Amino acid sequence: MNQIKAFSWNGMIDVRAEPKPNDKPAPADQRLTSVLRLMNASDDGALIEPPSRKSAPEDWTHLIERVRDAASRAREVEAQAHEQELRVQDLLERVREDMAGANERVKAAEAQARDTQVRADALLKAADERVRAAEERARLAEEWLARVYDTIASEFAFAQPEKRPA
Repeated sequence: MNQIKAFSWNGMIDVRAEPKPNDKPAPADQRLTSVLRLMNASDDGALIEPPSRKSAPEDWTHLIERVRDAASRAREVEAQAHEQELRVQDLLERVREDMAGANERVKAAEAQARDTQVRADALLKAADERVRAAEERARLAEEWLARVYDTIASEFAFAQPEKRPA
């Protein structure tokens, strides 16, 4: 197992896991993998030996350039991650605001439904009262009509014609 060491803002990271052949890294992971690859492998695929005290200055310059490239890419990845985190936080805030607005609209609709139900109940009660009052007036009118008929019939004693068989 290859041991890969990389630098982060918090210090050195010891990465011991090797990627599996079926694992496909996410785009940000691909950049990080390329950063680590820059630090671990040379252009021709062979491992780079770290320069020693006896190495040529070009080797040291090349190593410094690679470290700077890796650090630059690490900063880019970190900046992108930070931007993405800000976008996610912004999105979450908008979702929270949308949910709060939706909850307020639901509460308003529920209150309106309660008010409508109260008004409907009041209208039904009033209509029932009017129906009862109308029925009572109709009953009294029928009683009076019956009394008037009885009075007229008894006072004028109409002779009832005899019924003839047909």
